[in-house]
Amino acid sequence: MAQTAAELLIEQGKAEGIVEGRQASILQLLRIRFQNVPETFTERITSIENLSHLDMLLEQSMTAQSLDEIQV
Repeated sequence: MAQTAAELLIEQGKAEGIVEGRQASILQLLRIRFQNVPETFTERITSIENLSHLDMLLEQSMTAQSLDEIQV
């Protein structure tokens, strides 16, 4: 069955919310672990919309010993 325009917009909104939430989680974790996160780093993370890439960054953020170890 085909989705209505409203259902499609709802699905897109959910996907965007998941991406934004993951970006925010990564940045919060980095700020907790490393205090000063450069603005350029923040901008790179918030520009990533691929959920798999964000998941990889979240894992790296948990285990990295420095920001240099995180492959943005």
